[in-house]
Amino acid sequence: MTRPRPLLTYFVLGAIPLLLLAGLNYWNGIRAVDSTLSAAVQDDLDSFNVGVDDVIAEQERVIMGLALNSDVQQQLTDKSGDLTRLTSHLDLNRCLKSLTVFDRDRQALPIRIANSQPANAPQPDQRVWGLQGNILLDKPGDSPSTVQYTTPIHSENGATNIGALVGVLDLHSVFTIAGRGLESSKRSMIVVLDRAGSVVYHSENPEFESIANAMKAHENSVGQFNSASGSYVAAFAPIPRLNVSVAVARNRSALISGAHRWGIAGLVLALLSALATAWLLERHVQKRTRGLARVSEDLSAIAKGELDRRIILQSSDDARGLADNINVVTERLRAQIAREEESRQFESFVRISAMLTHDLKNAIEALSLTVGNMERHFDNPQFRADAMKGLTGATDKLKALVARLGKPLTSLSGEHKRPANVDLVPILQRVIAMTAEPMRGKHKIVTRLPSSLYALVDAARIEEVIENLVLNALEAMDKSGTLTIEAGQTPSGAPTFSVSDTGSGMTRTFIETRLFRPFATTKKTGIGLGLYTCREVIKASAGTIDVDSVEGAGTTFRVVLPSVPHDKRN
Repeated sequence: MTRPRPLLTYFVLGAIPLLLLAGLNYWNGIRAVDSTLSAAVQDDLDSFNVGVDDVIAEQERVIMGLALNSDVQQQLTDKSGDLTRLTSHLDLNRCLKSLTVFDRDRQALPIRIANSQPANAPQPDQRVWGLQGNILLDKPGDSPSTVQYTTPIHSENGATNIGALVGVLDLHSVFTIAGRGLESSKRSMIVVLDRAGSVVYHSENPEFESIANAMKAHENSVGQFNSASGSYVAAFAPIPRLNVSVAVARNRSALISGAHRWGIAGLVLALLSALATAWLLERHVQKRTRGLARVSEDLSAIAKGELDRRIILQSSDDARGLADNINVVTERLRAQIAREEESRQFESFVRISAMLTHDLKNAIEALSLTVGNMERHFDNPQFRADAMKGLTGATDKLKALVARLGKPLTSLSGEHKRPANVDLVPILQRVIAMTAEPMRGKHKIVTRLPSSLYALVDAARIEEVIENLVLNALEAMDKSGTLTIEAGQTPSGAPTFSVSDTGSGMTRTFIETRLFRPFATTKKTGIGLGLYTCREVIKASAGTIDVDSVEGAGTTFRVVLPSVPHDKRN
């Protein structure tokens, strides 16, 4: 299989986006022409419709003015009016095809106004004889290009209807006057059709069959049609009062030709640009091949861990900048690795210190409680026996702390002994005797323990959990309160114990966001590792710890642990 030449590959990769961009520009150019022409013909159509309305309004004023003229009224009343002089100062021939006066006997007067002949005059609208006031009635004329207006003629005092005036409006003249501004620019073409599709008026004779049906249906839209003189964009809309539809079109051929020329030029330019870019890229790649090969070789060695390696290139090599940047990054990486190693060592020291400080604090608090009560209860033999057990237990814990200092890796990793089937009741009783009983003079101590309660746990770690929960409960009660320690089984048979206090309680927000987080505490002297450690120990034992707290009422921690009948793991 022959490998394609790099020049051809670069040309194809460069030509595709450039041709897409040029094609998009080509398409946008044609769209812009059509959009501009559509807006222009719509403006022309609006201007033409306004012109038609103005011309018709002017002719309607002329007809109404004649109906109110005193000479017309006198002629119908006493035959004394002079109608012939009206034509000397009124432009009656502008758009009115004829004007005819009828008397009250509905007979056309033998008086010529404009082009009317009494013998051929159209009859007035029959509704006019019952009208009162100055009202102008209109209806289609005898031909599609005319509109007939009828208005009553009243006596001078307006009391009686003495005749009617009938005017026939020539729409062809109206459209000619309204379209003068558009036609004079030689840019727009105007066509007017009636409902039957007959041409009422046109400035040219176009072939517009593609929009004729829409015009006959009196639709309002913008469309295109092709004629012998070129391609047109037309805006068309009905004039309901005249029962016609008007289309105003502009030739788009010249503008589209320009858009096509620019679009083709853009495509050719895109191909030439892609060819030039491909040639330059091939030359550049050939020049950089040797330098990049050297950079790739050294970079592979660095990726394999040879961070002391440096990439050396000549100053004239194009890849020299890349090599220098890689050397800088490699140096920074070496420095960062050294700093991270120091940070890990320091974090290890801080973590073991915090954990051992917390355990040491619990052991000292237990000793402090025992020593604090010696002066008052030393004469009690039972107290001395319990104190000796407590001192012995505290001493064993301190020895264990010293042993853990000698094994920092185990202390930090949080490794646990293999769990065993342990009776929790003696552990609970031992913790109560060491931490809770010395405070019985200040707090009420309530215990509800069964004779035995076995769980699959690490005895030493679970004793630390119980001790931490009891100490927290005692510290939560500033003044006198009640400490309740209960143990038993859940409905499913799993071993469980709880530690309750009547202290100040905790907010729901604190429980959800901070309670079991490391270094989160509400105590003035605490370090915030107690409950975090408790949760980790219980999770490692496959158990659960839940808290129920009410502000101002107290808190209950409840622990559920696995047992041999319920946990079949090896």
